[in-house]
Amino acid sequence: MKVYLQQYFSKKDVEKLARACGFVERKSPITGFKFLVTFTTGLLNTPDGTLAQLVAFLSAVCKTEVSPQAVDERIEIAAMAFMRCCLDKALAMVKRPRKFGGCAIADFDHVYIIDSTSFEIHPSLKDVFKGSSGSGSLASMRIQLVMDYITGVFYVQIGDTTLCDAPTLQRIVENQKLDVSGKCLFLSDLGYFKTATFKSMKENNLHFLSKLMFGVSLCDGKGVKLDLTTILKKKPESFDMVVTIDGQTYRLVGAMLSDAAVNQRLRKANRKAQKKHGGAVTDAYRIFARYAIFLTSLPKIYGMKTLYKLYRIRWQIELIFKTWKSIISIHKIRSARTERLMCEVYGKLILAAISSMIVAAAEVKQNILIVSLHRAMKHLRTIALYLATAIMQGGSFLNMFIAKQACEIARLCRKHRQKNKPTIEILLQSHLPAKGQNVRLQTKLA
Repeated sequence: MKVYLQQYFSKKDVEKLARACGFVERKSPITGFKFLVTFTTGLLNTPDGTLAQLVAFLSAVCKTEVSPQAVDERIEIAAMAFMRCCLDKALAMVKRPRKFGGCAIADFDHVYIIDSTSFEIHPSLKDVFKGSSGSGSLASMRIQLVMDYITGVFYVQIGDTTLCDAPTLQRIVENQKLDVSGKCLFLSDLGYFKTATFKSMKENNLHFLSKLMFGVSLCDGKGVKLDLTTILKKKPESFDMVVTIDGQTYRLVGAMLSDAAVNQRLRKANRKAQKKHGGAVTDAYRIFARYAIFLTSLPKIYGMKTLYKLYRIRWQIELIFKTWKSIISIHKIRSARTERLMCEVYGKLILAAISSMIVAAAEVKQNILIVSLHRAMKHLRTIALYLATAIMQGGSFLNMFIAKQACEIARLCRKHRQKNKPTIEILLQSHLPAKGQNVRLQTKLA
């Protein structure tokens, strides 16, 4: 797989985009191209860099000597619009295609995982980016990310605490923001649980897999109200039944958890209840907590073992957020100005997109090679100045540099295989279980 960084960092195309966004109107030492390189690879080199550090980067790499004040003056609304366009261009190029033959995921053309990450920003931005209520932060940013696990495509929304999880997924589905050609599966946690969204998915022939939210009203296949607590009190090892919610039928699939997993789940629930209203969880929830329960539109060939493996894919997006925070420090923004905040966030998201493209190129160096995104981005941060220099030179030099780094990442950044902790790729490389096959789960579902 070829990485088209030469195309992305084409000086001619970048300057044309800068003029179209109004960022470049007259001749300036800080061109659109130099600004883009600084707010991507410059931030990769020093993720929480000051203006003085960005100026030092401009001088050392871009051979442009300006003052911190000159850089600050260039970071305005047009710069923000320019960086947003550069991000859109990068996202349109992101691909990390995976091949799964004869396993639990092989039938799907798209497996979309959605999650969000939030972080505090300067409190003076509270009028632009609303923070949490109560004792929370005055100002915060929330990033909603949808990733296609099959193709590697990203879809990003940026906002504040009002960019809520469940309504976001509903809008994405109803406004058809994603490619849903072929067979599609959506994986999401309880924050995105919304029966109207599931109904819309089913009406559009889309599949979903979600944990069941406690307290949701259920009916059986004939529309008669179902008492789930009574069913669970009988302590079945597992169950697989048809339920009706808002006139739509789904599968409700569950398996009993191990005692250790139940105790861990109850401790967490008790802490949350104590913090929220000073009480403890109800007896009904204690019964509910004994089970891992999924609500899904998938057919019965996908038994509990397979559903559990598929749901584990959702953790990949958590690992992405962890990498974004630990390597490119997407949550560490010094500035109290909206324009600089957004330029830095856009620049770091561009870095994330570029990294994904380079990792994809590394993975195709060997057919079964699985690269750790965290290790790969760590590697890229280590060589950030060399990468920036290669981008400045462009052409065949950049192509050769990226090809070499893809080989280095393939050699140095593989996922480690642990005997007791198989990677998600290994877990998925098993055939579909027989219809109705279930198992008592020994670990807690996140």
